[in-house]
Amino acid sequence: MEVVQRIAHSLVSDVSLDELLKEILRSGVQVVSASAGALLLLDRTTNELIFEVIEGGAGPPLEKARMPADKGIAGWVATHGKPLIVHDVTQDKRFYPRISLEFSFPAYSILCVPLLVRGRVIGVLEVLNKVDNARFTTEDRDLLTILAAQSAVAIENARLYQNLREEHNRLMAVEEEVRHRLARDIHDGPAQILASAIMNAYFVREALAHEDINMALREMDEVLSLAEKALRQIRTLLFNLRPVTLEMKGLIPALEIYANMLQQNERFSVALQIEGEIGRLNREAELAVFAVIQEALSNIRKHADASNAVIRLTVTEDGYLEVVVRDDGVGFDPSTISKAWEERASLGILTMQERALSLQGNLTIHSRPGGGTEVKLRLPLAPNLAAPAESAPLSHPT
Repeated sequence: MEVVQRIAHSLVSDVSLDELLKEILRSGVQVVSASAGALLLLDRTTNELIFEVIEGGAGPPLEKARMPADKGIAGWVATHGKPLIVHDVTQDKRFYPRISLEFSFPAYSILCVPLLVRGRVIGVLEVLNKVDNARFTTEDRDLLTILAAQSAVAIENARLYQNLREEHNRLMAVEEEVRHRLARDIHDGPAQILASAIMNAYFVREALAHEDINMALREMDEVLSLAEKALRQIRTLLFNLRPVTLEMKGLIPALEIYANMLQQNERFSVALQIEGEIGRLNREAELAVFAVIQEALSNIRKHADASNAVIRLTVTEDGYLEVVVRDDGVGFDPSTISKAWEERASLGILTMQERALSLQGNLTIHSRPGGGTEVKLRLPLAPNLAAPAESAPLSHPT
């Protein structure tokens, strides 16, 4: 009961998931007087059980090893969601000997119980080889089942807390990246232009002081040209931060304005191609698609050294929207891409991939040295279309 109480306390404590798993397994081995044990969590994406922590036996070499979720005693418990005692594994057809042989994790008798959260299996807790060659009893099974019930809730809470913390850290990193990018764009764009405009204004003053009207007019024309260019760049930056047109009129009008702005301000040409009739998407989908296009074009600006970029939106016959951003820049070899480039671009690529997943779509990137780069977002239209109220044309007061 002291062990169960200790695990219950962890429900409200601020412990890391790794520390919690070790404490659960240590308590399980102790409470039933076992010689060794393992706590395995279920990876539903691959349908595998992962050895998260080990007590005794094979130790660290077995940690993070994987086995099919339908193999072995642990796999049977995970599949059926029921506890199981096996007094002699050599006589049980369900025993999976590979782990025991490969990792020197000898098993003679096993008691294994499921970790259940709201009736859903998240893993298993197994203990091996009761001390003094004794047999595991039904009392051991019941006590370990109680411990597992408390532990599963604690594990789920710790996972949620860890996910929230990781999401918070990721959001902070994204925010810092946005700030850094904005500062760089202002420094390299409007700030430089305004510095040139100020210098030309000094020339105007000097020309007027020497009553050289022609030079003053020429320099004034340059000041006006620079000021107009700076204004266009600032408007583009503001549009990037908050594309009001996107919210008011939708994705296509916003892209038309954005492409036009880029055409005026960037060193490379930007073309927008719309193929087929594309209706209004819901707000979340339009924001996500626009953000993916922004990120792809930002990477072209920073890395591609391109002359041309194309944004193409197509509705496919099977009901998907394909968004392609392609450039004719230097490209890269994905198989030999340097770690430095990965670290520099991973945050933006990760964000694009997450946005694609949020739309039930997928993102692919194709490139080759000297052959440019293509970023393709493919998402199903049906679940991402706007509701009738959202897609209705805006009314204007008369």
